[in-house]
Amino acid sequence: MKLTINLATRRYLNLRLLNAWLIGGGLLLATLLVYQVREIAGNQVEFNKIKRESAALNSGRPGAAPVSPEQLKSVESGIAFANELIDKKTLNWLALLDKLEGVVPPGVALTQVEPALKEQSLKFAGVAYNFSNLRTLLENMEQSPNFSEVYLLGQNEVKVGKSQQGIGFTISCKVGYR
Repeated sequence: MKLTINLATRRYLNLRLLNAWLIGGGLLLATLLVYQVREIAGNQVEFNKIKRESAALNSGRPGAAPVSPEQLKSVESGIAFANELIDKKTLNWLALLDKLEGVVPPGVALTQVEPALKEQSLKFAGVAYNFSNLRTLLENMEQSPNFSEVYLLGQNEVKVGKSQQGIGFTISCKVGYR
């Protein structure tokens, strides 16, 4: 077998194709480099802008102005008053008045009802025609499962209407509101 190829005259690598690939790869890398540099520069500009805004906000207002103890007490009392109103609104008045209706006998009228949710207590005032009606009220409350620790805080004779005499009273007790 006779070889007719002269290896000295022909190159094994196609330098033209290799150079084209190298130039194409270099252009692609240069494009990516320009894109990345542009992104980094944009991020740096944004970072500097945020840093300036943050410094301006921090320098303009170093902190909240100090609050005097009088102002603090005033705000705390306002908050306590608002919480008390909220507690009063959460009371189930229908259930409470239903419990009272079950123990108040004829001849007794309640004039004031003051519930205290936190202490689970109730203080109320009223007028009775006579002492036996008041005693019946106290006995009914003591026998009721809804009321405990029933105390007569005070009583006095009062004039009801033009000619009617009655007994004014104030009672304190523990009650289950729920």
